[in-house]
Amino acid sequence: MDVEPIFCAEQIVIPHNLADILKAYTKEVIRRQPADIIAFSAKYFTNLANVASGAANTQAPTKEQLRQVYTRGGAGSTQLNESQVSGLCKQAGIADAVVAKVTEVAAFDPAAVDLDKFIFLMLAMSCEDFNRVCMGVFDVFSDNGSLATEQFMQLISFLGPDMDPDVTPAFLGALEQELGELPTITYMEICEAPTIKPKLGLS
Repeated sequence: MDVEPIFCAEQIVIPHNLADILKAYTKEVIRRQPADIIAFSAKYFTNLANVASGAANTQAPTKEQLRQVYTRGGAGSTQLNESQVSGLCKQAGIADAVVAKVTEVAAFDPAAVDLDKFIFLMLAMSCEDFNRVCMGVFDVFSDNGSLATEQFMQLISFLGPDMDPDVTPAFLGALEQELGELPTITYMEICEAPTIKPKLGLS
């Protein structure tokens, strides 16, 4: 690959989002302390590319559209085939490219797609950060601003560790211990959980 040599500072053009990307990456490396930083980096940037390309050149689904898919699909723990899920998304006006990307990333069994997981992954791929994902969970999956704690834990578990290296079994176990006595949970209540608070950017 031919690259023009750099002789002076004026030739250097820094991409507008480079600093944000490197900052987020550096924070993940420091937080995770991977034994094999090369393997970790490859996985991190592959996942980042998958998430970014999920909405590239398409309109990301709105929470209202995702809510439509959820309610029309049976509102909870429903398994449908790939064609049925695609039909629900089309009825809600969600772009085919988004549906195809989620299907590719999650590698669902075409005959038995977990609708909650499918909707959650569309939500996660449309959000800028973990905090917005958590807020979106209550907007999409809740009727009154609260969710069964078990359902919230199940939804968040879909993130990791492939989509979010922080969402490990240890992270989920600690969070479940903190929330386990509550039969239902609200967004404000999860903000008080010590395990999740730093990841929400609240400490």
